[in-house]
Amino acid sequence: MSRVLNRTTTPHLADVRADARVHARNARPMRLMTARTLASVMLVATTLVSGCASYERDHVVVGSVPDDYRTRHPIIVSQSETKEDLIVSASAKVLSMRDHDVVQAFGSRFKRSGASAMAILVPTGSPNEAAARRIAHQIVPVLKEQGISGRRILVQNYQANGHGDAATIRLVYSDMKAALETECGQWEEDLVDTSENRNYANFGCATQKNLAAMIAEPADLLGPRGVTDIDSTRRTTVINNWRENGSGQLEPLFQ
Repeated sequence: MSRVLNRTTTPHLADVRADARVHARNARPMRLMTARTLASVMLVATTLVSGCASYERDHVVVGSVPDDYRTRHPIIVSQSETKEDLIVSASAKVLSMRDHDVVQAFGSRFKRSGASAMAILVPTGSPNEAAARRIAHQIVPVLKEQGISGRRILVQNYQANGHGDAATIRLVYSDMKAALETECGQWEEDLVDTSENRNYANFGCATQKNLAAMIAEPADLLGPRGVTDIDSTRRTTVINNWRENGSGQLEPLFQ
């Protein structure tokens, strides 16, 4: 009869060393992959940070370049004279209908301007001196009909020896005027030969000039107007109508 001997087998040292070498070879790619991934993440983060810093730096540099047409072509509010000339012949005795309408229009502009006084300049020493004096006295009543007080109308003389036979009567008052300090039409640079991608020198000049000409009250550019008091009675009426009738049956604002 045969016997079977059961023994617990122990691994040899050579086998253990072989297994360690296998594990080391398998772990090396994992460590390399982890290191490469970490390096990639750090590179992306560094790029984002440097990109933000570059954006802020470039934004500041570009924003500091003055390239606004309103700065290059500013609208200047200054004191100026508004005037109107009336040609008077030596034989004139009454104010003509044409000059009557011109005086009325001038008086309306004077009232809208808010100027304190206006002057009627009458020529002296010219051949039409006597006729100009008669016409000037007829101009004053026309201005008073416009609601202009006589204390605001000054009649003055000026020497017109060298003005010929038709020296004019000048109506004048000082007013605020909005205008450009620069002249439009400056084409000193070639529009094609540029690499800065900036507006050319004449850009926006015509727009600013047209805007200055359309402003009815140049003083509005210097500051806002005062606010008037609220009409509490009218406000109460509108609110009550809204509450009672709704929006479809509100009373008109102006009756």
